[in-house]
Amino acid sequence: MADSSQLKKDYLWNTLGSVMNALASVVLLILVTQILGAYDGGVFSIAFAVAQQFQIMGHYEMRPYQATDVSERFSFGVYLASRVITCSLMMVCVVLYSIQSNGLSFEAVLLALLASLRFFDAFEDVFHGMLQQKGRLDLAGKAFFGRVCAMLISFALALVVSHNLLVACVVSLIASLVAFVLLNLPAARERVSLKPEFDAKAIGRLLIACLPLFLGSFLLMYVVNAPRYGIEEALSKEYQTYYSILFMPAMVINLLSGFAFKPLLNTLASLWVEGRRSAFYGILVKGVLLVLGITAVTLLVGFWLGIPVLSFLYGVDLSDYRPELMVLLVGGGFNAAAVIAYYGLVTMRCQRSVLVGYAVTACVAFVAMGPVINTWGLWGASLLYTCLMALLAMTLFSLVLLMARIVARREG
Repeated sequence: MADSSQLKKDYLWNTLGSVMNALASVVLLILVTQILGAYDGGVFSIAFAVAQQFQIMGHYEMRPYQATDVSERFSFGVYLASRVITCSLMMVCVVLYSIQSNGLSFEAVLLALLASLRFFDAFEDVFHGMLQQKGRLDLAGKAFFGRVCAMLISFALALVVSHNLLVACVVSLIASLVAFVLLNLPAARERVSLKPEFDAKAIGRLLIACLPLFLGSFLLMYVVNAPRYGIEEALSKEYQTYYSILFMPAMVINLLSGFAFKPLLNTLASLWVEGRRSAFYGILVKGVLLVLGITAVTLLVGFWLGIPVLSFLYGVDLSDYRPELMVLLVGGGFNAAAVIAYYGLVTMRCQRSVLVGYAVTACVAFVAMGPVINTWGLWGASLLYTCLMALLAMTLFSLVLLMARIVARREG
């Protein structure tokens, strides 16, 4: 077991890496809209949404399995070979989507390059999973923090100098590659062999083991990004920018709720294992109350300061979109509540139930996306997000109650 000093370093660098990654898309969108305008901001926004969707394919949600594989059922070589396969599929899908949505055009190349910035997030994660498995999450956090900083700084400098999104992408990709090699490979080489093992049977077993987690994450990302996809089909690039800017404050609710609730996860798991059901459900209720409080404060601040501050930061006039902002903030609250229910179901070892909730919501998103946004535009996109998050939260909490009754009968 790691000592307290190591745990503090793990927590510090993992938090710094996560916060830097969350801020990167915000800062980059500010730079693009301030320097190039709302249209290019829209191109950037949909590219990042596409990248996040297909990044799930690259990750394949292998990290949780790898980090907890203390008995080393699969060697690092197998994990590395599997990640080579999933990241290759990720890039193929990015290219195909870019061509399908924009044809053989400059915009298709730009979309593919922008989305490729997320390739390194997916690929380096296999090295970070190994470091976490070996008890050195701090090294993984440092590498992640440094590589994201290199990507952000190089993109910003290239954009300021060239005023060209394509040039900024190419420079940032080169900087990301250099940072990935320098920050990840030396630490990994000290602990494992870096030769991938393309053992078809072992890779197949690993991919099957992680399949439920991958499907759940992919469906959730589709649900979150559904309004962006609908905007891309029905509205102009400028509206893509407006939506992305208005959506940013909703992320704050998730971040604050996560920082407050995640420290309770170990307690949550211990209570469930010890059979203290009332205390377990009590923490879930407290989590929901916490989300309600944070959402209420964010709504109050957002109503008075949200539009002026966002308009100033991004250099875009958003004065007509206060209703959309408020609706999206409510959606952010439902999203955070859904995460609380997710943690509860996973702790109860009901992962398949989570998949049901995501699948139901994804189906509704697929059916409603076009008609709602075609009819009501940006207001419809904002309303769609909030309704989807409300549906997801209610579905997951209904499953928590259902599973709680099943467990109570089984134990009674």
